[in-house]
Amino acid sequence: MELRHLRAFVTVAEELHFSRAAAKLRLAQQPLSAQIKRLETDLGVRLFERTTRKVVLTPAGAALLPEARAALEHVEIGARASRLAAQGALGHLTVGYVSTTLYNVMPTTIRVFRERFPDVELTLREFCPPQLEEAILGGKVHAGLLIPQPGYPDLVVDPLVRERVMVALPKGHALAQGEVVFLAALANESIVNYDREVAPGVHDDVITLCRSGGFSPNVVQTAGNDQTVIGLVAAGLGVAFVSECLSRVREDAVVYRELAAPSRTVEYGLATRRGDRAPLVKGLRQIVREVARAVHAV
Repeated sequence: MELRHLRAFVTVAEELHFSRAAAKLRLAQQPLSAQIKRLETDLGVRLFERTTRKVVLTPAGAALLPEARAALEHVEIGARASRLAAQGALGHLTVGYVSTTLYNVMPTTIRVFRERFPDVELTLREFCPPQLEEAILGGKVHAGLLIPQPGYPDLVVDPLVRERVMVALPKGHALAQGEVVFLAALANESIVNYDREVAPGVHDDVITLCRSGGFSPNVVQTAGNDQTVIGLVAAGLGVAFVSECLSRVREDAVVYRELAAPSRTVEYGLATRRGDRAPLVKGLRQIVREVARAVHAV
């Protein structure tokens, strides 16, 4: 049984006239009659009673008609789904992210993606930095919103935004009186840093930054996420280096100041596996580039 035979049967059943059905299918009447005959042979039943004056469905033909229509509809749905999937407009995409991106690039990127690809099933998963890179390389997620780190040559990173590094200070701290903070002024301060087991890249960046200012940081406490780091600053345990996007967190108890020149920045981007040409990944990367251009235009 072929689809073209089912299509021919449904058209004749709807028209109840071979000439009109043939014209609708853009066939000659003889090939159409041959297709109906072949379908009847395959099924072992007569589908139409034909006379010189009219064509009527047999009971077998009447029973087949709704099922044939349903079969053709399902085929069309499947064909449409295949076309959409090939265009990157259908399917499933898993995107990983580090928590800091919730405060800058992630909301806009995901909102635009959902608007553009409403039929795509999107899954979002939070990771700590090293685990996210490994998850992308291992195929557990398709892409990741993160702070790029060296040592991953098989990842491609599309830049999104670059932000200033800010100093988070407890409200009332003496250094909060100025507009900026000089790095050397932090030499004798207690430092709240990120836990190296959770965020090794950020942890090491803080150590490197302090040493570039001529001192080793007096780290009194570490934490595994942005909210806890800032919460510890709010509690007066010390000061911390954070990304600019976090400078609206706990403003009731924390003051944020930019580092004096030379200032420091942190970059955010979308990481994907090198050579991944999946349509959905391609669509997400295009959105990231658009978002990055919009951010830089502001």
